Amino acid sequence: MSGKWIRPLICPVCAQPLGDYGQTWQCPMGHSFDVAREGYVNLLRRHKKLPGTVGDAPEMLRARREFLARGFYEPLSDVVNEMVATAVADHPAPVIVDVGCGEGYYLRRLAQRLAGQPAALFGVDIAKTAVRLAAKGGGGYGRYLVADVNEQLPFADQSVHMLLNLFAPRHPAEFARLVTPGGLLLVVIPAPDHLQSLREQFALMGIQAEKEAHITAQFAGLFAAQPAQTVRFPLQLDTLSLSWLIQMMPGARHLTPPQQEAIAQSPALETVASFVVLRMMRDA
Repeated sequence: MSGKWIRPLICPVCAQPLGDYGQTWQCPMGHSFDVAREGYVNLLRRHKKLPGTVGDAPEMLRARREFLARGFYEPLSDVVNEMVATAVADHPAPVIVDVGCGEGYYLRRLAQRLAGQPAALFGVDIAKTAVRLAAKGGGGYGRYLVADVNEQLPFADQSVHMLLNLFAPRHPAEFARLVTPGGLLLVVIPAPDHLQSLREQFALMGIQAEKEAHITAQFAGLFAAQPAQTVRFPLQLDTLSLSWLIQMMPGARHLTPPQQEAIAQSPALETVASFVVLRMMRDA
């Protein structure tokens, strides 16, 4: 029985290449990992019960799936997709990894944008519930893995041509290990004025001060900063969409009963979504 190497995956135990044997992935040392019914594979280095605060909670994931499925953030997704498509246009078989892929919305739309190009797409998240949703709704595009960005991710050194990190935890040294010299990292963060009117109206958690400068400093010496791009667009929200949007935000777990009541009774309203797309090139 033989398997085909899943370029550029490596075993999380011994770092040998991983082969696809159908219902299992296995390395030459015999370490094997079962493919779940939905199609994803758990490659966490230590199989243990994670704290409930690790990764996105199921209710956050469900809210995000409902909100994104209605196209509210398509303008952001379109900008990211065009950046990626332009960057890999001349590459015969680019490897693209979305670290912190959540339920897979952005990678799924990217796969549709790159249809016909032989790119290898991977979505990675520490939350098994998120990866299960991503794989189940992935339509056969890409492979989805459970892995921890705070440990060594299961990709060979300098094997990733485009690394995506949208609203997710970052690990500068590990990202630098993964990305090939001249490859790109795209980090998407909320701009300081993102949903500002909602934050004021419902007393929601604010955006970290100087977030863009902080992230740029984190990656200094590893990646060369390229011109960033701001993406802004209006959002017309009914009560249900507003509820989904707020439930998928990081501070949703800490909403007080009065805040929850105010949100539930809110009429339709308009706000502005605002994001910064940071582009960084891996130093040679």
